[in-house]
Amino acid sequence: MRSALAAEPGNGMRWRALLAARNRREPLELDLPERRVMLDEKGRITSIAPRDRLDAHRLVEDFMIAANVAAARALEAKKAPVMYRVHEPPSREKLVALKDYLATFGIEFALGQVIKPGTFNRIIDRLEGADGREDIMEQLLRTQMQARYGPERLGHFGLALATYAHFTSPIRRYADLLVHRSLVSGYKLGDGGLPPGEEERFEQIGEQISMLERRAMEAERETVDRYVAAYLADQVGQLVECRISGVQPFGFFATVEDLGGDGLLLARDLGREYFRYDEGAKQLVGEESGDVYRIGQRLTLRLAEANPVSGSLRFELPEGSYGGRAAPAPRRDRVRMGGKRGRPPNIRHSNRRR
Repeated sequence: MRSALAAEPGNGMRWRALLAARNRREPLELDLPERRVMLDEKGRITSIAPRDRLDAHRLVEDFMIAANVAAARALEAKKAPVMYRVHEPPSREKLVALKDYLATFGIEFALGQVIKPGTFNRIIDRLEGADGREDIMEQLLRTQMQARYGPERLGHFGLALATYAHFTSPIRRYADLLVHRSLVSGYKLGDGGLPPGEEERFEQIGEQISMLERRAMEAERETVDRYVAAYLADQVGQLVECRISGVQPFGFFATVEDLGGDGLLLARDLGREYFRYDEGAKQLVGEESGDVYRIGQRLTLRLAEANPVSGSLRFELPEGSYGGRAAPAPRRDRVRMGGKRGRPPNIRHSNRRR
C-alpha cells in the first residue's frame, strides 16, 4: 500500500536510501503485533485484532527517525542543550537470564561477544516459521533496557544510532518541545526559545518525563486489557485457544490467541499432584506425572472469569479446576519429559514469587 508521501516525486528514492542505511545499521527488528480495538458509534466493542504493519508505516517511521537524528545533530553542532532519547545496551544480568532462557530452546548464546541489535536479529532469523518464535521475541524485548530521556549523549541501542532525540511530535511530547525550543535558541530563530535556566534542569526534567511516559504506557496497556476483558465477558465458560506467556511458581499466564488478553491459571487448579517450578526453563513440572507447562506452549483452556473493571482474566483446564473431581486423564497438549514419572533431573524449586 502506497501512501501520499511515497507518491511524491523523489520520495521513493529517498526512502530506498534510508532503507539501505537502516539495513547497514541493523536496528533491532522485533515484529510483535499491537492490538487494535474497534468500537461502534455507541462505544461498543466490535472487534479486537492485531494492527496491520504496512510499508507506508515503515516509510513514515524512517523519515521521522531521520528528522530526529538531524535535529539532535543540529543542536550538537551549536553546542546547544539536547534532550536525548537514550536507550542503553542490555545489562549483563539480563543477558545471563536470556542465555539460560534460550538454552531451553536449544539455542546457544555467547556472553563474551559484543552485543549489538543485529545479534538479536540473527536469533530471530533462525526461528523463521518455528514454534516459540513469538515467545522468544517477547523475551528479547524484556531483555532490553527501558528507553528514557536525558541530557547525556549515550546513544540509542535499539535503533543502532549514536545520537538520537525526539523532534517530530512537539504537540504531544514535552521532550520534543524542549528540542524545538533549544533549536530556536541555538539558531536565534526568534521568540519561543528555552527559558533562562532551563538547560540546568534538563536532567531533572528528563527523569520526570520518563516517569510520566511509563505511567502513560501502563495506563494504555490497562485500558486495552479492560476492553479485551469486556469483549470476552460473554464467553465465560467457553473454551478458548491460548498460548502460555509466562510461568511462575504459583501458576502460569496465558494469552488468548488473536486477541492478546492475558489471564492466570493457578497451579492449584492443575490437578491433585504438586507442580514444581523450574526457574531456568520457566516451566511447571508435575512431580508425579512429569507433565510440563512451559512458555510458548499452546493449549485449550476454559475461560473461568473476565473482569472488565480490572481487565483480568482467569482460566481453568477444560476438565475443571481442582476441588473434589476425579483426577483428569493425561492431556495430549501437555508435554512429557522423557516419559518418566517422578521428579525430572536438574529441576530447581523456588517457593518465592519473583
